[in-house]
Amino acid sequence: MTESDHDPDTDLCRISADTDGLLSLLRLRTLLRERLGTELIHLGDPVLDAAATGKISQRLCVPVGTARERALLDTEADHRVIQHLILNPDSVDSCTGRRRRIALISNASAVADLGPLPAATVLPGLESTAAHLRRATGLDIHPLPVTAHTPQDLATTAAALAPGFAALCLSHTHPVYVAAVRAALEHTGTPVVDTTGHAHAVAVAAATLNALRHKAVPTRTARVILAGADRGGDLCGLLLALGVSSLTLHEPGAPPKDPARPADLLVDLTGLPAPEDGTPVLRASPQELPPLQGTAHRPHPLHALPALLATAAHTRRLTHHNLLTATRALAGLAGPGQLLPSIDQPGVAQALTAALARDPAHSTDA
Repeated sequence: MTESDHDPDTDLCRISADTDGLLSLLRLRTLLRERLGTELIHLGDPVLDAAATGKISQRLCVPVGTARERALLDTEADHRVIQHLILNPDSVDSCTGRRRRIALISNASAVADLGPLPAATVLPGLESTAAHLRRATGLDIHPLPVTAHTPQDLATTAAALAPGFAALCLSHTHPVYVAAVRAALEHTGTPVVDTTGHAHAVAVAAATLNALRHKAVPTRTARVILAGADRGGDLCGLLLALGVSSLTLHEPGAPPKDPARPADLLVDLTGLPAPEDGTPVLRASPQELPPLQGTAHRPHPLHALPALLATAAHTRRLTHHNLLTATRALAGLAGPGQLLPSIDQPGVAQALTAALARDPAHSTDA
């Protein structure tokens, strides 16, 4: 598909072309250069133009037009607030912007299938996620790539950042690093939300419920194989808590098979070949996420992440019971023939957040 208009800065004709993938894009660029030459045509990539904006920025929340208004930001004014916090340490959230502030952290240890990368290279992914989360929640999302070569390094950095944020969100981060951060902050009052281990797990569990419903297989009698449980975070526990009593964990490299009869569903987090016995497959690799327009049929962390973050920021914790509630609510939002609602479907984040707000308090941290 192509569109044409005039560039307002140069008054030159501008043609935008969509392709079906990176290979087609590269072929098109090569063909245009060879046929037209670089003097006649200038090739640009709107992805790079969008990335250069940073996608999200801070905003000023107080007026500063008069001397009286600026005095409220002066050192003496700050000292009065600090003294108030010293006397009332539980009022930090009510007297600062911390309650709206989320740290979106990654050490780039698990970026798609690229493996560990320099921390700064994950910024485009963090900034895109921040833009989605800001749009869905209204919270202030701060993308923070962190150079951390060991789990303890990342845990130490996260603990140092925690006092300034209502919640920490980990993205593009290997599970070993995630576990270290969660352990370090377990008793600090700053919840940790894991994009894969929490949000993606909720989306996959909800899709599993609906995949079984579409086959008219009751959850309590379903035979489910989970391939790549080590990539699923809390997924295994969620499936068991949702009533899947026959859950077989499959290790990559061995053919998934059940000695009694074929499974009702294979939940694949690794990219396995389709089983020869015809077992239906739910493709859900956290390293190969679907495009946003394909999220009615495949799980994506953004199905659940906005609501989980909003809940964690508001309540200052995230429980296993919260994850179960989010899973059931998300599954219930899917339309006929869908495994999940589309991420762009209006009201999804709000409906999940409302369901979590009705969720009774639970004493066990996720």
